[in-house]
Amino acid sequence: MPKRTTHTYSSEDALPDGPDSDLFVYYCKHCGSHVLITDTQLQKMPKRKTDKAYVLDKKKHLTRLNINEAGKVLLKRGEGKLEKQFRMNCIGCGLFVCYRSEEDLESASLIYVVDGALSTVAAETNPQDAPVPPCISQLEGGLVQVAIEVEDRAQRSAITRVNADDVRVTVAAPAARGEANNELLEFMGKVLGLRLSQMTLQRGWNSKSKLLVVEDLSARQVYEKLLESVQP
Repeated sequence: MPKRTTHTYSSEDALPDGPDSDLFVYYCKHCGSHVLITDTQLQKMPKRKTDKAYVLDKKKHLTRLNINEAGKVLLKRGEGKLEKQFRMNCIGCGLFVCYRSEEDLESASLIYVVDGALSTVAAETNPQDAPVPPCISQLEGGLVQVAIEVEDRAQRSAITRVNADDVRVTVAAPAARGEANNELLEFMGKVLGLRLSQMTLQRGWNSKSKLLVVEDLSARQVYEKLLESVQP
């Protein structure tokens, strides 16, 4: 796991033009935590063609970030090209909200804001409108992969959390000897409305960290069904 550190950054090279300049405060659309202050509106920024992320030029605009560093990710783009992303997460819920291409945040000239991740309204916290977190990923062939962290020996089966890293699921059986797998699959089948034949444990048979692969649902559908079933 990458080291996660909170980093508040202010770009002093692009200060607003005088005390009357407008400042725009952006919040995580999932939990409402403050993420970004800038002197331009997101909808006025250019967008990347690959992922529709907004491109914030720190040399032109004030950039104050309140985020957790989330480590480096390599993505495959067209024609075998690899894209390096240094990701940044919301400090409140851990949702992936923006990234950069350089490791050092201060020297990075561009910040890419994930489309749909931020809102100008702190109270806009409807999870159904938020981006699907990284723990739920769309695979080829219409499959969806879900990273699950199991809390075993609980009183009941329940989903207690959905954040950027994993879906937290409690089960009664012990996880270490694999006894929790059947209980987990049966419970997830009820939550997602799937048969056992539509789900596969790809990794983690004898550990608490598991990868579940499901069929016949999109990543968005899986996310929404999981959110509806959360019982903190």
